[in-house]
Amino acid sequence: MTPNPSPIAFNACALFSGSAGVMRFAASAADALLDGPLASRVRLHAPTCRRADVPARFRSAAAFYPAPDPRRGTVFNNLFWTNCLSLHLRVRHPGATFYSPVETHAVLPLPRPVLTVHDCYADRWGDPRRQGRPSLGRRLSLRQMRRSRLLPVSRFTARELGELHGLAGPRVHPVPNWLPRDFDPRPDGERLERVRAALGLPPRFWLYVGGFRLNKNLPFLIEAYAAAARVRPLPPLVIAGRMPAADTPFSGPIHAALAAHPGLADRLLRPGFVPDADLPALYKLASLVVCPSFYEGFGYPVIEAAAVGTPLLAARAASYPELVGENSASLFALEDPAELVARLLLAADDERRFSVPLASEYLPDAGEARFNAAFAGA
Repeated sequence: MTPNPSPIAFNACALFSGSAGVMRFAASAADALLDGPLASRVRLHAPTCRRADVPARFRSAAAFYPAPDPRRGTVFNNLFWTNCLSLHLRVRHPGATFYSPVETHAVLPLPRPVLTVHDCYADRWGDPRRQGRPSLGRRLSLRQMRRSRLLPVSRFTARELGELHGLAGPRVHPVPNWLPRDFDPRPDGERLERVRAALGLPPRFWLYVGGFRLNKNLPFLIEAYAAAARVRPLPPLVIAGRMPAADTPFSGPIHAALAAHPGLADRLLRPGFVPDADLPALYKLASLVVCPSFYEGFGYPVIEAAAVGTPLLAARAASYPELVGENSASLFALEDPAELVARLLLAADDERRFSVPLASEYLPDAGEARFNAAFAGA
């Protein structure tokens, strides 16, 4: 397909406003476009009020449009700025192609919109406060998706778009995520020891990393770990990240699961927040990574663990099978914790039986080339 010669207006708000995962992906997408064959057409558009928040390495490609800071929270601010950008493009760059690294919408039509779609979690599970009813923002985002070319981050998310919303065909082009350039799969010994000391990590441990939203299914892992620990001693389980102070409908019964097993208090370690720069070392230090989510649009911990060579276990759910292979011994069912318990007991003898090679399509060069190829046809 002949590349579209129009300017590409990259919605740069995702570089500095949103979840950590979205900001990481936005930076990877910007790197791919600015160092690829479309670079001369790309400008990263950000509101003037956030000029200082554009990462330094991207400022030479930035363009700023007039917009104040409404100071109303991340979701409202981002939607407000998207509408300001839509108006700016209609006036100044009417032939542009609008790209956003996260789902968004605008009251004014966006020019030739292309959106990356991360998942359909909101459609499957909704807001627990609304008993499954989609929010106004989600309904508007879906309306925008129906008007856009879509780049889902996995084949699983592409299937979800078709099944839930009838969005399929040539306008939906799966572009699986890839490792960020700054993810170093070979941290040196000095960094490994620094991270071990900073986080108070034991010589051998298993690792959970990935957040505390309901779909992360952490209580399931805690229950399976407790059941396996009743059979034989296990390495400590490190639960990385800033855990919510109390259980909520958004997180599920994490604290309740911890409280149900007080005898494991010294085996379930919680080091708190881990900076992105330390994640490769954390993965490398672990003997096993466990990913129990029942819903993931992509699942970075799987490819990050595979990249450093740490064995892993992942739920047979959502996007995980396409990341590790449909027939991988590392997959476990979620219908009954007994299967995960059995895997943990096997891992206690030798985690290496659950080693998963990283598929080359998730390496930075391959991912960036794939993204540029898909975008050239958008």
